[in-house]
Amino acid sequence: MSVAGRETWFHLPALDLAFDLGRAPSSLVPVPNVFLSHAHLDHGAGLAYWFSQRKLHKLEGGVVRTDASAVENLRRIVSLHEELERVAYGGRIEAMAPGDRVGLRKDLEVSAFRVDHRIPSLGFLASETRNKLSARFHGKDEGEIRAAIARGESVSERVAIPLVAYSGDTAAGFFDLAPKEVFRAKVLLLECSFVDPRDRHRSGEWKHLHLDEIAERADLFENEALVLVHLSLRTTPDEIRRYVKERLPASLASRTLAFLPD
Repeated sequence: MSVAGRETWFHLPALDLAFDLGRAPSSLVPVPNVFLSHAHLDHGAGLAYWFSQRKLHKLEGGVVRTDASAVENLRRIVSLHEELERVAYGGRIEAMAPGDRVGLRKDLEVSAFRVDHRIPSLGFLASETRNKLSARFHGKDEGEIRAAIARGESVSERVAIPLVAYSGDTAAGFFDLAPKEVFRAKVLLLECSFVDPRDRHRSGEWKHLHLDEIAERADLFENEALVLVHLSLRTTPDEIRRYVKERLPASLASRTLAFLPD
């Protein structure tokens, strides 16, 4: 679900994680790792309820990771609900800084990067991690590689393959702040609150992206799919789809999906 000003959350079942919480729908309760982009209520209002529901369902506490500036106050909010319910949820709220990486399993990590919003906010990138033969051993025969291993040398290096990137809420500073891997991820969930040309001035005022700012940087996007999220329903779904088709270059429009409620 992602509608500007109402509620935003994304559950990625194959990765067993969520970006943002919204109002904490039941489908997010079993998810053990939540990456919260920022503290605005349409993205994180359900925080205490999520912890409470996990406790009710006898699940381990779960971890929410977000910008350090929000951690203390969010912990206070959750602590107040624990006092009101007279129960300890057992969950954790942990800080992430731009550049931090969290390993969730042997083949999966999530990194954070700064974005451009009205309050301190993070975007996230989920990447598959693999071991790959080091470049200096390319072309070597198997015997040489085994000999190097026997000498205690490392013959492999860790590589990260960007899978899914999420911008959270952001203005155009995103295009300078986001790591280049974000624009190479298979899927980029990119905030785009405004699509109507008459709303272009609202982008800078509210620190949200406008479709034209994406169109102006179309060459950046190597993603297989660009998913426009956090759309404002002040513009009708049919109008949104029309603007995407008309205002994005065809090479990008063909890979772009407007994420709209049913």
